[in-house]
Amino acid sequence: MSELAVTAAGGTVTEFSSVDFRRCLGEFITGVTVITTVGPDGRRYGMTANSFSSVSLDPPLILWSLRLNASSFPIYSTADHFVVNILAEDQIGVSQRFAKSSVDQFEGVSHTTSASGIPLIDGCVAQLECRREATYPGGDHVVFLGRVLRIRNHGRQPLAFRSGKYQVVHAHEPVAPGEVDQPNVATLSAIHAARPLTDELGRETDRTVGISVWGNLGPTMIWWREASKPLRTSVRCGLVVSLLGSSTGALFAAYAPREVTGPLLDHELDQQKRCEGREDARRFRTRDDVENYLREVRARGLGTIANAMTPGVNEHPVTAVAAPVFDAKGDIVLAIAMLGDTKEFRVDDCAVERLRAVAAGLSLRLGYKAEYQRHR
Repeated sequence: MSELAVTAAGGTVTEFSSVDFRRCLGEFITGVTVITTVGPDGRRYGMTANSFSSVSLDPPLILWSLRLNASSFPIYSTADHFVVNILAEDQIGVSQRFAKSSVDQFEGVSHTTSASGIPLIDGCVAQLECRREATYPGGDHVVFLGRVLRIRNHGRQPLAFRSGKYQVVHAHEPVAPGEVDQPNVATLSAIHAARPLTDELGRETDRTVGISVWGNLGPTMIWWREASKPLRTSVRCGLVVSLLGSSTGALFAAYAPREVTGPLLDHELDQQKRCEGREDARRFRTRDDVENYLREVRARGLGTIANAMTPGVNEHPVTAVAAPVFDAKGDIVLAIAMLGDTKEFRVDDCAVERLRAVAAGLSLRLGYKAEYQRHR
């Protein structure tokens, strides 16, 4: 925040610069459009804009705005017709192309022509053909009000924009309590709900984060989001991790039914007994050692591992913390993990509390009730 900005009680900014204002507006997620028209000389024009908004259903009206000092302002301010092309999630290149001025922005861009002679960009989510209804002054912008004449809706996924970055839109589906696939520990509804939350957690903390479920071979990492400084590991989707040697594995071992985890725990314990030189083998000599460890995991409500070295995965030690996500029955459905280089990330890192909060919030969405915890 600039030196001009003063924060009053409750976090309200009473004085702010144009930079502060722009940053605040950027937090509002918008779609991305390309407004196309044709000049008096028949030349095609297009410009990227996210100022598009609906106004009225009856009559059908929309609006968008343009800077007074934009090079294309003389064209759009006199155009009687224009088309709002709402871009799809795979059209970042189209957005970037029309955000810049060039001799012919349409070169190489697949498009057709509307009944009023305006370019329609192929592959969009939707298109609105409009007639300019009115213009209004808006500070350093002019607001264009358009009457919608024809629409096209292609049913694709839209491109979004926030804080100077393109975004992918995920449906925020309500998750009904009890929406559980009985034979499986993990449910698709929980995974779909976890993806955007975990993605935001990674952006917010700038840590490597991932999602783990119980697969056919045990705890399995199904998705990763790297931090801006990637870990020096070969972490990959589909990686099956140890129950006793990983943070996510520890959670499934602690919370999943014994009839599910028992055979794998016995197998790992047997393997560790044969590796007398290993530190974890000395720690887990008997099943009682394992059960004591799992009680500690349940008491913390987190799976943790420091200075972890996994052959074939990481060449440098990593520290990992994982938080469990429970469903309406109180069963674990997935784990959200956070990893970092041991030199930079510890199990008591401040980001861990945010991890815990995200997992707890998702559990509540899935119908989990806090009283289950007292019986664990």
